[in-house]
Amino acid sequence: MTEIPTSVILNFILFLGVPFFTAYFFQKVKISPIVGYLFGGVILANLFGRFFSVEAVNNLAYLGIIFLLFTIGLELNFSRLLTLKRLIVFGGSLQILLSIFFITIISLIFKFSFLESFLIGIALSSSSTSLVAKIIEERGEEGSFLGELTIGILMFQDLAFIPFMIIFTALNQKNISFFELTLKIGKSMIEAFFIIYFLFYFGRRLIPKIFHQVSQTSRELLNFFTIFFVFLIIGFSQIFKIPILVTVFVIGVLLAQTLEHHHIFSEIRPLRDLLAIIFFVFVGAHIKLSFVFSFLSKIFLFTFLLILAKALVILLIFLFFRFHSKTAFYLALYLFQIDEDAFILMSTAFANGVLSYDNYLFVTTAVLFTLVITPYLIENKEKIYQLTRDFLKRYLPVVDKFITHRIDRDQSPIDVLSIKDHVIICGYGRVGSFIGRSLLLANIPFLAIDYNFHLVEKAKKEGVNIIYGDPTDVDILDFAQIENAKVLVLALPERYSQEKVILNAKKLNPKILIIARIHRKIDQHRLKSLGAHITIQPEVEAALSIIKKIYLLHQFSQEEITQKIKRIRLEYEGV
Repeated sequence: MTEIPTSVILNFILFLGVPFFTAYFFQKVKISPIVGYLFGGVILANLFGRFFSVEAVNNLAYLGIIFLLFTIGLELNFSRLLTLKRLIVFGGSLQILLSIFFITIISLIFKFSFLESFLIGIALSSSSTSLVAKIIEERGEEGSFLGELTIGILMFQDLAFIPFMIIFTALNQKNISFFELTLKIGKSMIEAFFIIYFLFYFGRRLIPKIFHQVSQTSRELLNFFTIFFVFLIIGFSQIFKIPILVTVFVIGVLLAQTLEHHHIFSEIRPLRDLLAIIFFVFVGAHIKLSFVFSFLSKIFLFTFLLILAKALVILLIFLFFRFHSKTAFYLALYLFQIDEDAFILMSTAFANGVLSYDNYLFVTTAVLFTLVITPYLIENKEKIYQLTRDFLKRYLPVVDKFITHRIDRDQSPIDVLSIKDHVIICGYGRVGSFIGRSLLLANIPFLAIDYNFHLVEKAKKEGVNIIYGDPTDVDILDFAQIENAKVLVLALPERYSQEKVILNAKKLNPKILIIARIHRKIDQHRLKSLGAHITIQPEVEAALSIIKKIYLLHQFSQEEITQKIKRIRLEYEGV
């Protein structure tokens, strides 16, 4: 065995060291580390170009793409897709098609050729699954309607990657007529259908059985076989001229349906993470700052138009589906950015000679900018929505009135509410509906408010006293007879909305008892200072219920349990 050359060791020290520090910095300022890896690549190429060879890690970067797509497929949850299938399939399909159309037009305005514009439209139509799903999880919104719908659309977009990748690999010449392009795309789509059908038909019968059999032997053999199987699929893909990235993605989707997929994902993930980092650094290393700075204003304008077009498409689609303006606006902010898969698709187009180096840099830099600003916009989505509504109210009152009276109002509101000493529940999702059901059984009068039109329609059919509207709107609270209510329950997930409801409620009824659901401890002090009397964190209550059951199992007396639970609560509240 020969020693590794010093130059190779130096390459890897630089290649891993620089991105580590950039990713660490971005993580500290609450921006996705993916952006840090990309910036690490930019620094390597522009500051250490003489000491560093991008080509030295070319094969590892490609393996990073393979394992990234394999695990994305492995994470796809079809049962989750099916729960909101109408909204996800129709809404997701419309979003992709309209995004492709408008991004293609924007690209044509920026002097890209028709073929380049069309491919850019395809590559930039999807949103970032890894980044947005992580933000939703960190915010504790994965169980909310908005969180589930967003993740469902992201999963649907991941499935759309299969035909996209086949189209990109099929187009390998820059000068092509419209007729030839249409023919190639049609041929690629038919090929995609048969490849997917073949893989699913045989894969669903063979792959789960094979992996189940191997899993019965030992954990180490299952891990080893998974890696071997991925490379086996790569080999078959090359022999039969099938796009490698498509096949590994589909295999991942098939394995997601097996009992072993959680174990496979947990074991593959460390290797995937390392190789995926190498891929993102590799992409960043192709960006030349001299080029970016010379076209910076043009890139910013392209990025702005791209974000605006995509956000408006999402907003209008879900307004058409009778969503409240706030929900549709939030969806637009969750899905406006570009998926990391765009780097893969653009790299494929560049490698095939369809996209020039300058155009490749231009587009990938724009993608990078969308990823950088995503966490900030999602974190401040409530404030941005309110600022937008205030702007419309001041400068475009006609549009604001249309939103208020045509989009955000129930078309058949209750004319007069004869209700007194009731409970008002703001937000009728999982928590709010559970409270409502218990109040219904106890014959306690209540009125629910929610801005999810589909949820409101369903609740009305079940006999729930519910109105469609935004609980932060003072007129909606006034209509709900808050001045005659005893209790206000805030089951809304967003703190900014909760704050506004509390302030409006206190103006209309200073004596009302306010109970608020919170996600983080920091929210407790903020809401109580505004006037909330009781704050409840579901995670804490769940933990206390588990603790109580453990105490009962160990035959603690009721008095001991009460004292210990009380002490834990006081410690949590910092008393």
